[in-house]
Amino acid sequence: MNEGRVNEHQSMERGDAVLLVDDDATSRLLAERALVSAGFVVLCAGNGRMAIELFDEHDPDLVIMDADLPVTDGFEALAAIRSRAEGTHVPILMIMDPDDHDAITRAYHEGASDFLIRPVDIHVLPHRLRYLLRARQAADALRASQMSLDRAQRIARLGNWEWDTVSGQLEGSVEFDRLFEEGGLAPPRNWQALIGCIDSDEREAVASQAESAVASGSPLAIELKLDPGSGDGHVLFLAAEPRLDENGDCVGMLGTLQDITERVVTQQRIHDLAYTDVVTGLANRARLQSELDATLERARRNHDTFALLFLDLDHFKQVNDTLGHDAGDELLCQVAGRLCCVVREASDDAERRTRSEREGTDTIARLGGDEFVVLLGQIDQHEDAARVAERIAATIAEPYRLADTEVCVTTTIGISVFPADGKDAETLMKHADIAMYEAKQRGRNGFQFYSRRIHEAAIRRFEMEADLRDAIENNALTLVYLPKLDLASGRVSGAEALLRWRHPQHGDVSPTVFVRIAEESGLIVPLGRWVMVQACRQMQSWVEAGVAIDSVAVNCSAVQFVRGDMLSDIHEALAASGLDPTRLEIELNESLLMQDIELGIQALGKVRALGAQVAIDDFGTGFSSLAYIKRLPVDKLKIDRSFIDDLDSDKADRAIVQSIILLCHELGIKVVAEGVEHQTQRTLLERYGCDEIQGYLLSRPVTADELIAWIDTVQAGMKKAS
Repeated sequence: MNEGRVNEHQSMERGDAVLLVDDDATSRLLAERALVSAGFVVLCAGNGRMAIELFDEHDPDLVIMDADLPVTDGFEALAAIRSRAEGTHVPILMIMDPDDHDAITRAYHEGASDFLIRPVDIHVLPHRLRYLLRARQAADALRASQMSLDRAQRIARLGNWEWDTVSGQLEGSVEFDRLFEEGGLAPPRNWQALIGCIDSDEREAVASQAESAVASGSPLAIELKLDPGSGDGHVLFLAAEPRLDENGDCVGMLGTLQDITERVVTQQRIHDLAYTDVVTGLANRARLQSELDATLERARRNHDTFALLFLDLDHFKQVNDTLGHDAGDELLCQVAGRLCCVVREASDDAERRTRSEREGTDTIARLGGDEFVVLLGQIDQHEDAARVAERIAATIAEPYRLADTEVCVTTTIGISVFPADGKDAETLMKHADIAMYEAKQRGRNGFQFYSRRIHEAAIRRFEMEADLRDAIENNALTLVYLPKLDLASGRVSGAEALLRWRHPQHGDVSPTVFVRIAEESGLIVPLGRWVMVQACRQMQSWVEAGVAIDSVAVNCSAVQFVRGDMLSDIHEALAASGLDPTRLEIELNESLLMQDIELGIQALGKVRALGAQVAIDDFGTGFSSLAYIKRLPVDKLKIDRSFIDDLDSDKADRAIVQSIILLCHELGIKVVAEGVEHQTQRTLLERYGCDEIQGYLLSRPVTADELIAWIDTVQAGMKKAS
C-alpha cells in the first residue's frame, strides 16, 4: 500500500532518512509508524530492485532491509548498495531469522552493519537506529579526521610507522611507503630493511642510536639520508616514542618519518650564502673565522704549526676603473681559481706532509675587495709557507684575458705563523696584514714574514698617519718655496710650493715619508687641496704686494689624479684666492701620465682649459717616448735632476738634454732644469738654450718672506750688472 514512497507527513529536511525495505506490508507499516513517531523520515520499498532505485534517488542515512525479498533479494540489494560510493559507509541492518546462521554470516560478508531478529521489536527499533546513526557520525568524523591527517601528512611529506622491537617487524602508513618509493627504494617491512635503505656511511651510527633508544626505553630522533646508490639521496627525519610493557621494557616504537630534503637543501643554501663569497665562490670572512678557530683549537691540542697568508692584489683598482666592475669581478674569479690550484698542488706536494698524515685543513677566503687569505692548516717549517707564497706570486702574475683585453696584476703577501706570531685569530690576521703592508713598501709582487721590527714600524706609521691627519685639520703644516730663474732675463720666473711638516715630538719629517703615508692612507687628497689653496692665496698676496714673480707651481700626486677631483680643487682654489689662472702652474709626474696616456691627455687638456699652466715633472724617469711629447697639452717640461748631475762630465747626458731642449722648443714647450747645483751646469744649460733652472745653486726652499728677500737680492744684482 505504501511501497515506493516517502512518508507524506514529513519532508526530507526533517530528521534522518531511513530506507525501510520489507515485502511484508503489515510489518513494514508498523515499523514505518514507529519510526515516523520517533522523528525519522521513512522511505518504503517492497523489493530489492525498488530499494536500490530509492537509495539512488534519495541517498538515505540508514537502511533497514529484509533478507528475503522478491525480484531482487536482500543480499543482492545489499551488495548493490555497498558498491555505490554513497553506500560505502551507510549503516545497513538486515532483518534475519535468528536461527539462520548461514544467512547471518552471508549478510556480514556482503557488508551488513548489523542485523535485526524477526519479528522486529518496533519499540526498541528507534533507539537502535539512533545508536547506529551516532556510531556512523562518529565513524564519519573519524574518517574525515583520518583524511585530513592523510592530506596533512602528504603535504608535510610525513608518514607514521610502528616497529615491533621483539620481532623486528615494521608497519608503515601509505605516506611512509611513498617516501621510500620516491627515493627509488622498496618500502621496508622490518627494521633491518630500513637500515639497509640508509646511506652506507650512516647505517652504523643510525643502528647504534636505535639500539641505545630501545635498551633505555628512550625517545628516538635521527636525521638520515637514503642510500644515493638506490635513490636520489633524500634526507628523512625519523622520530619515535617507545612502547613499554608492564615491566617497563621497550617492546616497540611508534613514530613518524618526514622528508626534510627541501629543508636541508634550503639550510645548505642559507649556509652557503652566509659562509661563501658571492663573487668568487670562495670562503668568506665568516667561514674563514670558523675554520681558523677550528685550526687554532687543533694546533693547540697537537702542538702543531700553521700559517696565514694575507694577499692583496696590486693595481686591481686600475683594472676596475679602466675596464669596469664586471671585468674586475671576472679577474677576481680567475685569481680565485688560480689560488685553488696552487694550494691544492701544495697540499699534495711531497715537501709537505701527505694528506693522510695531515690533520690541518687548507682554506682559501676572500675578505672583500682585492684581499684574499690562505690558511695553510699545518706546516712543518716557515719554508713550507714561503714555497706556497712563491708559487702564488708567480701564478697570479701570469697574464689574464678579460673579454678582448689582456691584463696583468701581481699580488703582495704577508705571512704570520702560529704560534710564533700570535696565539689567537685576531692577532695572526693583524700580523699577516702588517707583514703584507711591509712587503708593499718594499716594492710589491713579493711576500714578507711578520716580525717584531715590522710591527713596531707599522705602529709608528699608524701613529704618524694619525698625527698627519691632526696636522691637516689644525693647519699645522707649512709651505716653503723653491725659486726658478729665467736664464735669458735673469729674473725670478716662479716658485715651486713644497710642503713641510714639523712634528711636535719628532721634529721635521721628511716629505718622502709623510707624502707616502698620505698617498697610502688617502690623506693626500685633502692634503693636496690644502696645498693648492694656500699656494694660490700666497701667490695672490705677492701679486697684490707687487713682488716680481710670475707664477707658483703646485705638485699633484698620482692619488690626487686618480682618486680626487683635481679639476674641482684647482677651480675652488683659484676662486677662493682670486688668483689669475695663468699664474698657477700644475706639475704632474711623467710616470703618472705614462700609466694611461689617453687619460693623461684628457686631464691635462682640462687643466689648461681652466687657464692654468701645465708642466711635466721629473721628465726622463718614466720611460716615455719623446714621440708622446707632441701629443701632450703642456706648457713646460722639467728635466729630471738625474740628467743634470753629471752634465759637465757625461757626454750622453749632454746629448739627451740638448735633444730634449731642441724638441720642446720646436713644439713650443719651455724647458726647466731641476737640481742645478753648480755654475758649470748653469753655463751649459744657458748654452743649450734651456729656459729656466731651479736648484740649490740658486736657493734652498725658503719661506714666503725669505723668498721676497731673495727676489730683492736677485733684482739688486741685475741692476748692478746692468
